[in-house]
Amino acid sequence: MTIEKRIKLQNNIYYVVIDVEYKMKNNILSLCLANAVEDYYDGGDVTRLIEKMEKDYTSEKASKYQKNIGFLQDAFYIYDRIPFLSGIKSIYQKETETLPYSQSYISKKELDNLIKQNNINMENHI
Repeated sequence: MTIEKRIKLQNNIYYVVIDVEYKMKNNILSLCLANAVEDYYDGGDVTRLIEKMEKDYTSEKASKYQKNIGFLQDAFYIYDRIPFLSGIKSIYQKETETLPYSQSYISKKELDNLIKQNNINMENHI
């Protein structure tokens, strides 16, 4: 199962995609992160983390990861603060339309490859 949480960084809207699964823990069915060593998942904790990210965000902080591509700057900013995500969606919507105009998606694997290929320094990653 996936959960998507909205993040608004200035005028840009993103959705963090998180893979979760139900597991039995101490004879209680619990929602957990899929494919993670620390598999505890709490939607309230994630919401508070996102609210802090939105409040603390500046384009200067995001530009430390990548200088030329705004989407990647923001994707790395988000990934560095939510390392357990599965991917990030970007949603663009024109003010005059009710449906999204375009959507983009980058996976955790793609982000990891770009980090490695470009020697990007991430604080919350090995």
